[in-house]
Amino acid sequence: MPSKLLLLALIFFSAPAFAIYKCESGDKIMYSDTPCHNGKAGSMKKITVASPTAVNDSHTAQKQLQQDKKELQRLQQGREKQQAQEDRQQAQRYKLAEAKKRKCAESAQRVQWANEDAAKAPAKNSERAKQKARRTAEKHQLSCGSV
Repeated sequence: MPSKLLLLALIFFSAPAFAIYKCESGDKIMYSDTPCHNGKAGSMKKITVASPTAVNDSHTAQKQLQQDKKELQRLQQGREKQQAQEDRQQAQRYKLAEAKKRKCAESAQRVQWANEDAAKAPAKNSERAKQKARRTAEKHQLSCGSV
C-alpha cells in the first residue's frame, strides 16, 4: 500500500507542464495537447498548466496572474470596441432601410395618385394621364421592386 502511495506521489509531483493548443478548422474550434495538424492555430497564446511544484513559487504565480489580468482586460476592451463598431453599423443599416421604406411608400402614393388622376381625367387628356400613371408605376417598380 505505501509503495502505491509513493508511486502516485512521484507521478503527481514529477508531471511536467502540459501545453494546450487552440485549433480552428472551418467553423469548429478544438483544444488539444498537440499542435494543430490541418487547421489553423487560434489567436490564443500557448497555455501551460504548471506542475504542483511550480505552483509553490508564489512570486511567479502573482506575476502570471497580473499578466493574465492584463491580457483579459485587453481582450475585453477589444471585444467592446468590436461590439460598438458592429452596433454602429447595424444602426446605419437600419437607418438606410427605414429611408428606403419611406421613399417606397412615397413612390407608391405617387403611383396611386397618378392612377386616380388618369381615371378622373377628361377624354381630351385621358391618354396623357394614363401614360403618366404608367411611367410613375414603372419608376416605382424600378426603385422598389413592386407596383
